Amino acid sequence: MSIPKIDNPVEFLIDNGILFEVNRQVLHPLGLELHFRLDDDGRITAIDLLDNREGEQPISFAQGDFAAGRARYEKYLADHGRRTMQKRRMLGMVIQTGPIARRAFEPDAGDDGSTDADG
Repeated sequence: MSIPKIDNPVEFLIDNGILFEVNRQVLHPLGLELHFRLDDDGRITAIDLLDNREGEQPISFAQGDFAAGRARYEKYLADHGRRTMQKRRMLGMVIQTGPIARRAFEPDAGDDGSTDADG
């Protein structure tokens, strides 16, 4: 089975507030922040990982940036995310906590996660 790819993943992550949420919930508590610099055509010109692990002040969003990022993420959840997460919950998986055991009816998976069915 082949999983479809998103044409411009960076733009997708930014426009839907997913990068905001990854920074807010995962990276900021670790003292890190991920930034993508894009040109006028939306192509990546640089990727920055800010390192504030030794800083005295935590990384946080300015009020306007927080509101905008949160609004984009909430819209994404309303349009797509909640439905997808509910489907995953029904299948018994939300956040992976360890390796997934292969079921008897599934083909063997390689180290890269591909299966014999992937080709």
